[in-house]
Amino acid sequence: MSSDRAQGQNRAPSPNRAPSPNRAPSPNRAPAPNRARMSRGRGIIQQLVLLISLVLLWLMLWDSITVVTVVSGVVLAFIVTRVFYLPPIVLSGRFNVWHATVFGLWFLYSVLHASIEVAWYAFRRRAVGAGSVIACDLRTSSDLVLTLIADTASLIPGSIIIDSDRAMGILYLHFLDCDSEEKLRRAKAQVYHIEELLIRTLGSHRDLAALRARPNPLNESEGGRS
Repeated sequence: MSSDRAQGQNRAPSPNRAPSPNRAPSPNRAPAPNRARMSRGRGIIQQLVLLISLVLLWLMLWDSITVVTVVSGVVLAFIVTRVFYLPPIVLSGRFNVWHATVFGLWFLYSVLHASIEVAWYAFRRRAVGAGSVIACDLRTSSDLVLTLIADTASLIPGSIIIDSDRAMGILYLHFLDCDSEEKLRRAKAQVYHIEELLIRTLGSHRDLAALRARPNPLNESEGGRS
């Protein structure tokens, strides 16, 4: 091998040579300022949404909107998010105002209708039918949506959440006067309808895909889930 060729192999690359377009960026390179600012702003928005959601949950549990309940809800939400360890809540990043309005109107109507129906049980002569515990295999994979489904179903008179399987996505609820096959289907249909409304309101794209893949879980419970 000639001395010129050996010198060519040991020659350092020119400092003026442009870097290869296929070269991976250095792992130690700092992120762009705009991207870091956007990530920080998104984190603040997620924290605010979480705090507001916890305050709303507190008001729903107390079923009262007063200065005391609002202030205590804000204080407790701040303590829970800052003191206690919580698993990260992944928000979908989407919120549909139209479906949120539909959900709100449906919820108000359901509460009013169920309240009148349960009150009628106390005055009618016929005895109230036996209650039943049902299991609903949900389509969502979001802990937040699952919690909202459980809270919504429990706030409607005549039904209450008794257990949940977070890993399998199954809710167990007790329904009043649910002693026939038709009433069982009606109770399950109500839970799945709540789930559909919440997924369309703030569910992720993965939840929406699961909703399209399983449009009617009631048929699956009869014939088996595919």
